[in-house]
Amino acid sequence: QMQKREKMAVTAAGIAVGIFLILQLIIFPILNRRTRLQNEIKSQKVALAEIQSLQSEYAALTRTTRVMENQIKGRPKNFTLFSFIDRLAGKNGIKANIASMKPSTTNLKNSPYGLSTVEMKINALTMEQLAPFLHGIENNSHMVWIKRLSIAKGGKNDSLLDVVLQAATLQR
Repeated sequence: QMQKREKMAVTAAGIAVGIFLILQLIIFPILNRRTRLQNEIKSQKVALAEIQSLQSEYAALTRTTRVMENQIKGRPKNFTLFSFIDRLAGKNGIKANIASMKPSTTNLKNSPYGLSTVEMKINALTMEQLAPFLHGIENNSHMVWIKRLSIAKGGKNDSLLDVVLQAATLQR
């Protein structure tokens, strides 16, 4: 017994409630899921890019490790850092300037290698004597590098240098 206007109002309200329910229960969840999936895709792309970056870094480290292992294997069987540095000092004519040489070895965790170091104190060197010596340490096929270097003026003579250096290499 509703009037025509009341029937239209009830029908309009019913349609509005129906549209509201369709939006709330079907459309909005689909749109939210789509947004969530798009965000997930973006984060997965970032993760993939990071994985690819790490993969290339790992490949580079693996290549470097292989090269280093080959260099270590290529050294003479009786190679020691102390004797290498001593021979190099003799070759460069600075053996008489060496005040002290202290070798040491440290075992590296989870590695078949140990870190062998030699700390040297060299007094009264000229730059012309020091440069080829340092070059000889760093530029060789024996995987020796300078870990620490300290250069100071050698007393009263400004042209002479006192050097403290620590050379290092990996040893089996």
